[in-house]
Amino acid sequence: MSHPPTHPSRRTLLSLGAIGWTGLTLPGLLAAEAAPPSRPARAKSCILIYLDGGPSHIDLFDLKPQAAAEIRGPFQPISTSVPGTRICEHLPRLAKQMQHLLQVRSVRHEEVVHDPAVYQMLTGYKHLSSAGGLKVEETDLPHMASAFCQADETPVVMPRSIQLPDTMKMEGRTLPGQNAGILAAAFNPLKVFVDRTGEARPPDFAGRVNLPRPRLDQRVSLLADLNHELHGLRGLADSGRLDAFRRQALEIVSSPQVQAAFELQREPAAVRDRYGRHRHGQSVLLARRLVQAGTRFVTVYWGNEEQDWADGQKPHLANNPWDTHRNHFPLTRDSLCPRADQTLSALLEDLHQTGLLESTLVVWMGEFGRTPYISRPWASRDHWPAAFTILLAGGGIRGGTIYGQTDKHAAEVIDNPVSPADITATIFDALGVDPALSILSARGQPHRLSQGRVVREWFG
Repeated sequence: MSHPPTHPSRRTLLSLGAIGWTGLTLPGLLAAEAAPPSRPARAKSCILIYLDGGPSHIDLFDLKPQAAAEIRGPFQPISTSVPGTRICEHLPRLAKQMQHLLQVRSVRHEEVVHDPAVYQMLTGYKHLSSAGGLKVEETDLPHMASAFCQADETPVVMPRSIQLPDTMKMEGRTLPGQNAGILAAAFNPLKVFVDRTGEARPPDFAGRVNLPRPRLDQRVSLLADLNHELHGLRGLADSGRLDAFRRQALEIVSSPQVQAAFELQREPAAVRDRYGRHRHGQSVLLARRLVQAGTRFVTVYWGNEEQDWADGQKPHLANNPWDTHRNHFPLTRDSLCPRADQTLSALLEDLHQTGLLESTLVVWMGEFGRTPYISRPWASRDHWPAAFTILLAGGGIRGGTIYGQTDKHAAEVIDNPVSPADITATIFDALGVDPALSILSARGQPHRLSQGRVVREWFG
């Protein structure tokens, strides 16, 4: 007759790491009593807005109006709030907020396929493969938010990292680079779902609060028994911070402040309208609420939502909505730009008016740009990683400026090249964590946060 094991299985350990001892997906395990950050932070939090599929740099920001028609396309540049700076005519609201934004027009890498390109932009590291069809593996390196969660030691009252409105997928596969990878599963971002109508589904805090105190205490005791198995938490246990974590986690699940942060209905109707009553708009509004409440890193993926065809056809579900191989110009003009324009401009205006912009780093990016030539027969643009644009604002960023330069066709970087590793290094540094710091994987192996350089010229 077999007997149950006296120690939990590896699957049980991973599950406990992923959901946290409270039953919540609390990334990073929220240590309350921590040493000061390794360096002064420019920003308290980061909102990373990721445009799944790759927005067209040459049509939106790095326009080349003097190029031939087959290069420049039909979109025209318009003036902005920054004299001499012009952007796409289909971003009129954002044009009025350009004084807050830094355009980095010189990002580049070599991945022409979505899977490894997404992975590199989110982790700062090149995947072992440059092919498509990649799957999530235990050997994946961590999303920058997960790595930050393990390295960050500032006190928090909210889950440290949150991901919404859904996980990015392609052909049914979850794209790698969105989770903690080699780190302990405890450092996975807390996933919060927002449906296609823009309604958020908050975590089940209420159910956890209603757990009898003996059951909560029992889970605390269980976690204590598992300390020696959870490699990712050894540093916490050895330093005595784990006890502080337990105390704070009990407070978090019963905190009205935490639960209220997820309730979009608390926002005035006019504010919700301003962001846009669609999945992307309400997700970004929720991100603002979460950083305002104390979350340090929120990733908003723009993907997997209904997208309207410009010619009046029935809306279709786009897994990678910015991957506009067909109907590029109608889709960009009539579906993508209006939402991007509305939501990003609302966020910048909102953060500025509430005084949160200086303490919140906003990063707006995709995995690559689009070809500087218009492909036939679909009059569209394809993948182009050799040169593309990302946007940053807040957290001390020098708004109203442009960094880097491309050639006359927006095809190649000719000044101040920036790599995905440079982006992650700069984000870590802005949040007060040394990007050269090494953290331990779940197996106790060192992982350097970033191998890039901090681009200090982006800050005032």
